Amino acid sequence: MNPDVKQWIGIWLILCCIGYLAMSYFYPLFWPLQLLAVTNTVTLMLVVLDKFFASMRSRRVPEVVLYIATFFGGSIGMLIGMFLFITKLEKSLFNLWLDYLF
Repeated sequence: MNPDVKQWIGIWLILCCIGYLAMSYFYPLFWPLQLLAVTNTVTLMLVVLDKFFASMRSRRVPEVVLYIATFFGGSIGMLIGMFLFITKLEKSLFNLWLDYLF
């Protein structure tokens, strides 16, 4: 596996854990709702970072990481990010992937 992919998956997992702990401390909900909210928020943050890095013409978030984040609960965040920031709309594989999840 590519070192960049491992690094971004690690960043995604750490942000999800920190977000889950912060949300459970400040705004306790039923744990699946918390996990879903945090995962979608972090996935949306990854889409924003990917769009920002694309505009700066630097290294982007690997698509495999976006697929993994989408598969593990971030599909709503990915959809919001795709249409809000107009990114990955031309990628037919992303559209098929999201159609499969919904």
